[in-house]
Amino acid sequence: MIDTRFSTALQIVISVAVNEEANQRTTSQSLALGLDTSASFVRKLLLPLNESGILATAQGGKGGIRLARPRDRILLSQIYGAVTGDKKIWATRHDIPHEGLVGENIGDLSEFLCNRAEQAVVDMLGSVTIEDSITELRRLEAQKSASHLQPADASLARDRHAAG
Repeated sequence: MIDTRFSTALQIVISVAVNEEANQRTTSQSLALGLDTSASFVRKLLLPLNESGILATAQGGKGGIRLARPRDRILLSQIYGAVTGDKKIWATRHDIPHEGLVGENIGDLSEFLCNRAEQAVVDMLGSVTIEDSITELRRLEAQKSASHLQPADASLARDRHAAG
């Protein structure tokens, strides 16, 4: 089963940041609606994000969820570490016969590869902030909007050319 904790937590933190920018209150219920999941699942992810100083939560009618620090100081690697803990990208099988070149060494090789892959992921995520992520989302949205306009603009130009 593919682990979705990081991608879900990333969406939570970005949603909180965008809502703050728009002066909108964020609750676990509003996040759950946007994620098409339960508020209890959202709250399970909020706990490590809160404990790691990424988000801050407050109870009550004026409570809600907010960023605990500026979005340009929240690294994606911090979110990843908060919600995945020490869970590896993949598991090494230890239930295989340990005979011959492959059987005796595949566990060590798999562990080595997993550690290198994990470090590469953490290093890459450590170079990207929530601010960077929001900038990229806006660039992607503008690109999609522009591509939706191009066919219509092209047909308008053809229609004008044919009429002229």
